[in-house]
Amino acid sequence: MRRFSGAVLIGVVFLLGPAWGSLKAQGPVVSGWVRDARSRVPLSGVVAALPAKGVSAVTDERGRFFMGIPLSSDSLYLSLDLKGYRNKRFGLGIVEEALDLGVILLEEDPRLVAGEQPATLTDADLFEEEDLSMGTVFLQSGQDLFLNRASFDFSAAFFRVRGFDNREGAVFFNGVPMNRFYDGRPQWNNWGGLNDVTRYPEFRMGLRVGGAGFGGLLGTTLLEVGPEGLREGFRVTSSASNRGYRGRLMATYNSGIRNGGWGYLVSASRRLAGSGYMEGTSYDAFSALAGIGFHPSENHTFTLTGVYASNLRGRSSALTLEAMELGGRAYNPYWGWQAGKVRNSRMRYIGEPFLTFSYRYRGRKLQTTLATGHQWGLQYRTRLGYFDAPNPDPSYYRNLPSFYWNSPIGPNLLNARAARDGFRESGQVNWDQLYRVNLNTVASGTASYLLLSDRSRERRLSLNQFTTWEPAPGWKLGAGILYQHSVTRNYARLDDLLGATAHLDIDPFSDTRNDLEGNPEKGQGNHIGYDYRIRAGRWDSFASLEADFERVTGFMAMGLGGVRYQREGLFRNARYPDHSFGPGETHHFPDRRFKAGLHLGLTGRHWLGVQAAVLSRAPLIRDLFVNPRDQGAVVPGVRNERASVADLSYFFRGHALSSRLSAYYARFSDRAQVSFFFSDTGLGSGFVQEVATGIGKVSRGLEWGLEYEAGPSVQFSGALAYGDHRYAENPEVTLYFLPGTRPGELLEQEGRLPLGTADLKGRPFAAGPSVAVSLGLNYRAPAFWWAGVTGNYMAGQYPSLSMLRYTGSFLLDPETGQPVSGITGEEVQGLLGQRPLPPIYLLNLTAGKSWKKGPHYVSLFASVSNLFDAFFLSGGYEQGRNGNYLQWSDDRLSGSPSFGPKFWPGFGRTYFMNLSWSF
Repeated sequence: MRRFSGAVLIGVVFLLGPAWGSLKAQGPVVSGWVRDARSRVPLSGVVAALPAKGVSAVTDERGRFFMGIPLSSDSLYLSLDLKGYRNKRFGLGIVEEALDLGVILLEEDPRLVAGEQPATLTDADLFEEEDLSMGTVFLQSGQDLFLNRASFDFSAAFFRVRGFDNREGAVFFNGVPMNRFYDGRPQWNNWGGLNDVTRYPEFRMGLRVGGAGFGGLLGTTLLEVGPEGLREGFRVTSSASNRGYRGRLMATYNSGIRNGGWGYLVSASRRLAGSGYMEGTSYDAFSALAGIGFHPSENHTFTLTGVYASNLRGRSSALTLEAMELGGRAYNPYWGWQAGKVRNSRMRYIGEPFLTFSYRYRGRKLQTTLATGHQWGLQYRTRLGYFDAPNPDPSYYRNLPSFYWNSPIGPNLLNARAARDGFRESGQVNWDQLYRVNLNTVASGTASYLLLSDRSRERRLSLNQFTTWEPAPGWKLGAGILYQHSVTRNYARLDDLLGATAHLDIDPFSDTRNDLEGNPEKGQGNHIGYDYRIRAGRWDSFASLEADFERVTGFMAMGLGGVRYQREGLFRNARYPDHSFGPGETHHFPDRRFKAGLHLGLTGRHWLGVQAAVLSRAPLIRDLFVNPRDQGAVVPGVRNERASVADLSYFFRGHALSSRLSAYYARFSDRAQVSFFFSDTGLGSGFVQEVATGIGKVSRGLEWGLEYEAGPSVQFSGALAYGDHRYAENPEVTLYFLPGTRPGELLEQEGRLPLGTADLKGRPFAAGPSVAVSLGLNYRAPAFWWAGVTGNYMAGQYPSLSMLRYTGSFLLDPETGQPVSGITGEEVQGLLGQRPLPPIYLLNLTAGKSWKKGPHYVSLFASVSNLFDAFFLSGGYEQGRNGNYLQWSDDRLSGSPSFGPKFWPGFGRTYFMNLSWSF
């Protein structure tokens, strides 16, 4: 707490002086009317500002604004900002008397008119959502050029802003927090496809006060969806693409708030594809939203909203370079033909409807919101299970030529050639063969192959209350309290016996029963393998103070809370009969956070900003339990993660040029990580849980965004990111496993092997490209058509490390258990030296046109990404199978290792077209 007390004191000092300069002699009044450029409808809520003087005003319902300005002999310029519209800036010269600017027209942001990210990758499973780019988080990042480029152009390579995970972006839907207990991330698929009603959220950048809560380290997204906040009328949209889906149809109607104060909103969409860009990736999604608003007076608003978005898609796989070379850039081993139709063995489904109800009071000085939310539903991922039968994956290492090139008894070129030819002729799942094998085992009554799904059913209740109060001009106090409760049931379900009559529910690695108290023979629809619940609860509170004066703005906020977790086993398995069934221990963790920021206006155009945060937060569910499918044990010594984040920014806003340059530093300590895989270690082989504790990471770097208006129609832009993302500490690594009984298996009776520290300090961790550059040219014609081109360069991306290889056990000979002779640890670490992925060069084009006739407005948008069809790798990871040096070294001799890194190939040339009609 001493650290937090010092931070609070510093924050108070930040905010004690800004009242100077708050009073200035008022001079002339600037006024104007702001309207939509196409419909000529008045726009309310537009922020009109004179940045050089630190004064601003907001347009009323008629689009009118009045702004008194200080007496000055300086030449002034006016900026107009409204979410969903391009910001507008123009010079006023020296203003010595009242100035009426008449009608000012704002154009919609063309990137958002489309209702879709021009360059987004829609296959969210490419990184199993572990390394998903921040593009979705920053899709609505206001007018910050750098963050827009990170979303639209850098996302092709899973660029991570500042190297952060997307759990660092807080998301609220009508005041209800949407970040999940399991991994801390928002599940954007829960409202995917509803672009018409979610494309204009409020985004609070960086460490700013979150409004509905403490906020995230990378910013806060506030999605406010209701009839009172969206444009009235109908909107119908049709889209075509060759990325995730092939076609989309979307329709929306908003009544607005009518006489009596009532209004309603409905929106629905359907997205379909037989196959996306990657082979066999079918897509079937349906989304619907209905909202009712009641606005009994100017100060009071009630909103009830229901959302249902289901998404079923075929997944694609990471590949070794060998499999990629044999199968091509769009190769996907997860699918095959069955009865003349494509069938993918790895389907992903998300269907989690939710309801939100909110009450808002908006007074002149006091504003308060009470928001409640209830979410329930199902997520699952399917996979093929095999029992006493060969692995059905066509890209399994035994099915590839490298298996014969790397044979322990010497290369077998004849068999390698046969494997290559066989793979090219039949490199997909052979569904007919799986059925034939199962039909041949009918006599035994059990299946050799089956299709199962790993399922998660969650019910989550949220209650959030937050208030802001302005006790005096320029000052704002905020406070809020949140409670959330979640119950998630996790289990495997037998979806298809593939022609067999029954399945014997035995763990294939240990040959033990998974459910001692149930019938070992399972039929279609039964739970198999594992079955357990996780109960989680969280309470959170925050208090904030904000100051906003002519040349000084600042904030500080503090958050306190707590989290609890409990596992309840519903299967008693033979591996851990005393620790797998029934409710386990409840684990409590506190949360403490503090942040502050200060912005100084050096002149009207030049600003400096500094902000910092320190926090101690509870571990996530995914990092707490060693293996919750089998038992309730938690990671030994697990504790709160600590983080310290700071950045320094310089802002310039001129008549034609605007820019932001930021330097940042972030350090995370005491993280834990649990991984699951089969490994041949120096101490034996087996299916292991690799538990790493005390992980420290540090990120530092620069961000620069620049935009230059060369004229009323031509705009140049640029963005640059340079980051250095490295491990800051050597974590402790421990292997957990079920002790084996056969020679060569992991035999430690306690099922736990401490491996010591992993030599990771100073090594880069996977965080997307560390260098990213984008240059763009955009032309907007007076006749409402526009076109743009961006050239992008990205480099310095590293695959995720296999920690096991960087421990001392990697040098042990599995035959003797002694260190390998003739080579030192330094030499091995040199051989393991990380190599970045090849640089990426991409050219993207966008264009659009709009027409207006009477009340009808039609817009057309098109984009082409990766115009020259460049091949690139968007990310990857090291496999952990070869966990000892001798095996790893032998595997590399041929130059084509069987267990080399796996990569995700990036999309080639793709397109997106969008046609919308509003009336």
